[in-house]
Amino acid sequence: MTKTLKKNIPNMVSLTRMALVLPFIMIIHDIFIYECAKNLFLLLLFTFIILSDVADGYLARKLRCASAGGAKLDVVSDAVYTIVSLCAFAYFKVIPVWFVCVMLVKLTEFAITSTLMKKGRKSEAVMFFDKIGKLAVSAVMVLPGIFVFRCVITEYKTVMNSVIYLVTAMLAVSSVRRITNVVKGNA
Repeated sequence: MTKTLKKNIPNMVSLTRMALVLPFIMIIHDIFIYECAKNLFLLLLFTFIILSDVADGYLARKLRCASAGGAKLDVVSDAVYTIVSLCAFAYFKVIPVWFVCVMLVKLTEFAITSTLMKKGRKSEAVMFFDKIGKLAVSAVMVLPGIFVFRCVITEYKTVMNSVIYLVTAMLAVSSVRRITNVVKGNA
């Protein structure tokens, strides 16, 4: 295996995750519009998307090829999956539209505060994560899984909305803490 190929394996995993968002959304569309049961395909795509999110970081560390560009690509891949999935669910009235706006605001805040935190530190890290925010975003990434298992979770919309309200509170706490840290660090 060439060094260049080995170095790019984690990035290829992230790009594959991003590419799978389109078929994922198309299946969700078909389920709502044509009332067809493509649950197995949806489950397989969802599983691959979630596992690839874990795998790209693991591979980057294991192959010793973690990079700032790879970290950004991972975050962008996660954001594409999350926002596109949320938009689809909002379109089909499974989740409220305001939650998509909350996620867009959080992603913007995350990018800005990470940039400001980078200026204040001598770290190689490009993105700075906090535990509460990371946990909240992980829960958001799993929201489509609740839909995938809607045959088992009969009140899946109620479960999704409960998760949304909990995540919104966690994102608010995360944002306040991040902004406070930036203000204190730059004061």
